[in-house]
Amino acid sequence: MTVSHASPHGRERVRIVLRGFVQGVGFRPWVYRLAQKLHIAGWVRHSGTALEIEAEANSDQISLFLHHLKSERPPAADISREEISRIAPTGGTWFEILPADETASGHVPV
Repeated sequence: MTVSHASPHGRERVRIVLRGFVQGVGFRPWVYRLAQKLHIAGWVRHSGTALEIEAEANSDQISLFLHHLKSERPPAADISREEISRIAPTGGTWFEILPADETASGHVPV
């Protein structure tokens, strides 16, 4: 039996964690602009040495978002590991850049 996290309205939500050199390269603003262009709801933030993204839309939009994320990311970014998981949709209607999660890295930058 397969468990699906798609809603009855065809929306789905993915959680993406990109590890590597992802800070200081304009990744969050780039993801924000991509989400706006593709009408994706959710958020992006830095968390320790990772970039975390939650994206929600219909399955075609999510597929296109993931494709662009892999093929057109900022040139200075260097991704060493990528994790993508499907989670339950929340019904979000906008995309935002969240403050960094400083608890994930164990320190606060100066």
